[in-house]
Amino acid sequence: MSYSQLFEHDQQFMRLVRRETDVDLVTAALEIARDGQADLTFEPTRVRLQRSVARLTHPVTQAGSDVEELKLLVRHMTEELNLRGDDDCFAEPDASYLNRVLETGRGIPISLSLVYLNVANELGIPLEPIAAPSHFLTRLQTDSGNLYVDAFDNGRIMDEPECLEWLHGITELPVSEIRRSFKPVDERTIMIRMLNNLKALFGNREMWVSAWRVQCRLSMLIPGSYRERRDHAILTLRAGRPGEALDLLQECLNVCPVDERPVLSQHLTQAKREVPNCN
Repeated sequence: MSYSQLFEHDQQFMRLVRRETDVDLVTAALEIARDGQADLTFEPTRVRLQRSVARLTHPVTQAGSDVEELKLLVRHMTEELNLRGDDDCFAEPDASYLNRVLETGRGIPISLSLVYLNVANELGIPLEPIAAPSHFLTRLQTDSGNLYVDAFDNGRIMDEPECLEWLHGITELPVSEIRRSFKPVDERTIMIRMLNNLKALFGNREMWVSAWRVQCRLSMLIPGSYRERRDHAILTLRAGRPGEALDLLQECLNVCPVDERPVLSQHLTQAKREVPNCN
């Protein structure tokens, strides 16, 4: 079965693969969540989000400034939806699945930010997705300067100098490098980051079939990447598909850096051992 057959019913994800624009990112995120929840239906999540839009429409239209609009949004997210993060979230798939984030109120920075972005967009608040190092944020450009929202930290609002100082403190990266990341990212970039989070989580928990499925999606989104081809080959083997892994591993060995050859050769030997009558 080809990758496209695996995900042919995931219409919004396939639009990302085709590099189309104006993708419904909420639906794409729910398509990812369905990988771990086979019976998932999308409508309850859409209804929850629309309720937030309805709840905020009048207050936002009465707001006196863009900053006040942002504060109304954050207050709703934190006090009414109780959205927040904690360190345990990074080890739980549910914290990346949008439906579960809304049901439990707990998520990681990117999944929480996706809720903010969706509701803000419906309300006409021009909130932007910012893929900062180690921490996904949203940004509102105002007349008095840029404001950054950390959905993970109870919707903390920071001005740009404060945000740069904070990120420098947690990453130890040069401020100049952090500042270069302060550009809005597109839907495809957001999806790749969400998938990479899940890939790392499943790998750490040795949930190889789940990690392999995530990797299949990444390989479709970034088809020219050697790193993704290599990880796909290894995860295919670990997911119990040695026959498929053989050709993938050999292809990687043909082009890999010298320092990766020993490990890939070991994986290839293992795949051959696990496939009966393989020469």
